[in-house]
Amino acid sequence: MDIQKMLKDAEKLQKSLVIAQEELSKISVTGNAGGGSVEITMSAQGEIKNVKIKKEAVNPDDVETLEDLVLSAFKDATNKAVNASQEKLGKLTGGVNLPFIK
Repeated sequence: MDIQKMLKDAEKLQKSLVIAQEELSKISVTGNAGGGSVEITMSAQGEIKNVKIKKEAVNPDDVETLEDLVLSAFKDATNKAVNASQEKLGKLTGGVNLPFIK
């Protein structure tokens, strides 16, 4: 077992992961609900960048529906962010999901 080679490989992987994380912060995904009446845009790292709610989605007598739409749009955006992240990082880790990388 060549410890020096392992350390160099680990260092190379770490640098690649840092670059990938920076790239993920620049990737935007948009989740929507209610036929686009609610949209949430976030980075592939999960940082929310923007929330759009169309006027027709707002009904003061039915706040619960709007809450459900926002939650659905958030879940949609989150799923897209996770998929983008897994696609990007999976190439570096050979498809192995590392628990400390999000």
